[in-house]
Amino acid sequence: MKDWNVVVTVAENGFKDGFSLLSKYGSVEKTPFRNVLTLKVENIEAFLESFLQDMQANPAYGQVFCRVIPCAHGFFFQTVEAFEEKAKQCIQAFLPQMAHRSFHVRIHRRGFHGTIRSQQEAGLLGDYLDEQLSLQDAADKVTFDDPDVILDVEIVAQQAGLSLWPREQRKRYPFLKLD
Repeated sequence: MKDWNVVVTVAENGFKDGFSLLSKYGSVEKTPFRNVLTLKVENIEAFLESFLQDMQANPAYGQVFCRVIPCAHGFFFQTVEAFEEKAKQCIQAFLPQMAHRSFHVRIHRRGFHGTIRSQQEAGLLGDYLDEQLSLQDAADKVTFDDPDVILDVEIVAQQAGLSLWPREQRKRYPFLKLD
């Protein structure tokens, strides 16, 4: 699988149309997972706005795409330990944006069935965030009820991508569907 920075879930029987529609934004790749495509775009912010405009103008987007998630930081890994270590390194970049804000961590996993347990890893990363923010005297609050930010972790086979989504962006881009 090639490098990607967007994970896309398409509706049942939407694979061909999804692949075609996404090709205008960048390099689209199939994955070994049903109804999951990956995309490499040049500029995530530009992609978000362009996709939103196209979705509003073309009703087919709502029928084809279930979930579209760009990822700001990505990495490859082979083991659970490597995943945890690299995810914690990526999280460091998000700490300034998370200070004094409520949050939670979401993991969407495709692959590593029985090896990576999404809820367990989300809890571990949430605890790590809490610890790091406390060390910086940047009090925070874990909440699942409309948090200020959501740290999203997408796993596709042996590659992961992380992104941070403030409430305003979650409202602006309905295709994110984080919860």
